[in-house]
Amino acid sequence: MLTLRQLEVLCAVIEVGSVTGASRRLNLSQPAVSKLLATLERQTQLALFRREHRRLVATPEAHRLYEESQRLLGGLTDVARLAEELRSLSSGTLSIASLLAVGHTLLPEVVGRFLRERPSVNLSYQVRSSNKIMQWVIANQIDLGIAMNSIEHDSIETETLCVVDAVCALPAAHRLAPQASIAADDLAGERFLSFGSEGRIQGVVDEVFDSLDIKRRVVARVYNSTTACSLVAQGLGVAIVDPFSAGGFVGRGIVVRPFRPAIPYRFKLLYPRARERSKLLNAFVPVLKASARQWANPAPAP
Repeated sequence: MLTLRQLEVLCAVIEVGSVTGASRRLNLSQPAVSKLLATLERQTQLALFRREHRRLVATPEAHRLYEESQRLLGGLTDVARLAEELRSLSSGTLSIASLLAVGHTLLPEVVGRFLRERPSVNLSYQVRSSNKIMQWVIANQIDLGIAMNSIEHDSIETETLCVVDAVCALPAAHRLAPQASIAADDLAGERFLSFGSEGRIQGVVDEVFDSLDIKRRVVARVYNSTTACSLVAQGLGVAIVDPFSAGGFVGRGIVVRPFRPAIPYRFKLLYPRARERSKLLNAFVPVLKASARQWANPAPAP
């Protein structure tokens, strides 16, 4: 059976033209190099070298083996380099799916910063609904999902990314904009942008106002906080939204203020239980958590 050491000796002898030079290059004794060459010739049943005036001259068969050996040894070098990159977290793959709230704000910033230091990493990144993300995690199709709600399922491991309080988004010229925070009763009679009735957060928001017997003028129902903020920026009303979505609109026609009573948004990290977490993923998650904590703080009042 041929060995990689035999092929290394073959290549070294052809490149330097002597057993002595090959032994120095490979840090082997001359008898060891000669023995490896003799074993290679015996196993291949080929005459690989002939002597001419005290020089070893490679036969055409030796040159053909040399070409194949170079490709094989080069491939092993690539494998060794890849292994080193994986150890140093400079290579590998990450497949991530996130819901919209953080998918267009927090995640691009964190992923961009993380991958600028690791240009060889391949990224698969999608922004989808929480339900779709959970389906992918259950099917073991992604490394990490970020969602707002999760179900108890044997195929999912869940971890809290962050818990942040909802904020009130107001048009920049709104009468309440100078306030440091917004209370529910401040919004009595205000034009209000609500979420669809199927949304869990909207149920909590409605319960807050109903329990305090505060009437709002619901002028539109939207699907997510990003859409709500877009309409707030056009002066159509106010909205109670997550701080990640709102943060992307600060300075673009809206102001963001803390809302009381507090309404928590719980963002979850979802992992496929059947997929072992890579070193790369384990390095990424703490960076994501640290950035989430920074983004969680609403913009202060002027």
